[in-house]
Amino acid sequence: MNYQNTYCNPLSLPDIPRGKDDWYRFEKEMFSHENKPDSVTGPDYRSISDPTVMYYDNKWYLYPSYGMAWVTEDFQHWKHIRTEPYCPKYSPAIIPWKNRFLLTSWCCPLYVSNNPLGPFELLGDFIDTDANTFTPCDPCLFADDDGCIYLYAFRFKPLPDKEYDCCQIVGYELDRDNPRQIIDGPNVIVEMNPRSRPWERQGYHYQHKDFGWVEGPHLLKHNGRYYMIYASAETEDPSYCMAVFVSDEGPLHGFRCQKNNPLTTHRHGIVGGAGHGCVEHGPNNSLWAFYTIAAPYAHMYERRIGMDPVEVDENGELFCPRGISDTPQYIPGYKSGNTDAPDYVNLTGWLRPEASSEKSGRDALYATDESCLTFWQADDDDPQPTLTCDLMGSFTVGAVRLFWREVGLDYSSGAVPGPIHYRVEGLVNGEWKILIDRLDSQEEYNIDYRTFDEQSCTHVRLVIPEWPERIRPAVIDFSVFGVRR
Repeated sequence: MNYQNTYCNPLSLPDIPRGKDDWYRFEKEMFSHENKPDSVTGPDYRSISDPTVMYYDNKWYLYPSYGMAWVTEDFQHWKHIRTEPYCPKYSPAIIPWKNRFLLTSWCCPLYVSNNPLGPFELLGDFIDTDANTFTPCDPCLFADDDGCIYLYAFRFKPLPDKEYDCCQIVGYELDRDNPRQIIDGPNVIVEMNPRSRPWERQGYHYQHKDFGWVEGPHLLKHNGRYYMIYASAETEDPSYCMAVFVSDEGPLHGFRCQKNNPLTTHRHGIVGGAGHGCVEHGPNNSLWAFYTIAAPYAHMYERRIGMDPVEVDENGELFCPRGISDTPQYIPGYKSGNTDAPDYVNLTGWLRPEASSEKSGRDALYATDESCLTFWQADDDDPQPTLTCDLMGSFTVGAVRLFWREVGLDYSSGAVPGPIHYRVEGLVNGEWKILIDRLDSQEEYNIDYRTFDEQSCTHVRLVIPEWPERIRPAVIDFSVFGVRR
């Protein structure tokens, strides 16, 4: 098995952007200010979410909230390319159109470009059939095989005598020559029904039986069938998921809830929540789900991104053959099918590490408890924080995932993200051997997944000798992956 052809959730992306949730309400267009308004006093954090992904010209283009875009050909080397506009606020959506590319996002107008990475030029607000202009919430753009183009969005439907509104996903057909212009719609695609569909209920335990959300629409066409993938219920909960409606009539009519729902869900562990995202084609007509992971420590909307393969069952319904993963998986195109998976497991999960030091309340156990809400932090005067795990036996190891917490992050004062220099060592036949050496790296990864030549180890340790000025490195997750041979 070639374990070097693997990825691991949450995705290891360079340059994860600054979270800006508390000041998006000040933004009038897609462009976002780089300076936090004085009225926003919460701590700085980083976040990335709501991915739209386009597989185009043998490359994967990922467009998330907060900033864009990321490009890869092999899922091991992602490159962040700062587009113009850079920050789409939430939920960007993009499609090819007449040898160009249409782009919009959350409560924003429509843009166009000759290149999938921009620069994007403003076309203007959408225009409904009564000649009124509007900007869609949580938009999705879809281009059908016949050249027709469509817009989908979230909206509220008032409910008389209720203290809450009803959530809907609606669809519109656009003029293929003037894509700002609506020529049909809105047509209701999905209307929330939390009584009958428990995954739409608000709350970690689905406790709100009368209210939830249906949002984040994304339309997929596969083998002639239309699939409306949507998110529910709350982005800050590990119960966040994606579900599916299907139609054989067309992109605006005849949608029904598929029996196999939700499509993506994962309520526990370092990958909690699997909502608001998309399902897109990859190599060999394969299908891949990209989704939002809840990591709400510094802010309720702090998030990351994950991905997993999707298949179609004998009833034509979408499902994830391996569920939502938090261990190494094969990259798209490496295997002809999506059923095979590496046999690596998390060898350090729930072990009790030994640390060179521990700041009060930031115990070493928090680096291996498989939670995104806790972290280990060494004492401030510890010059070289070290974390050591006894694997309780000899195991073949070949990959590691590090999820960093940057304590003291403060963009306005210059305490900004940068490369955290570290090495991972394994105890091999009684001697420490370097497994990964990132001491000279100039790349910045908040989540860093690395593979290496397999070694049989009884212990592993993380050593952190250097980090960016004015922050302190802390470890949300230290996972070493391998197997007992």
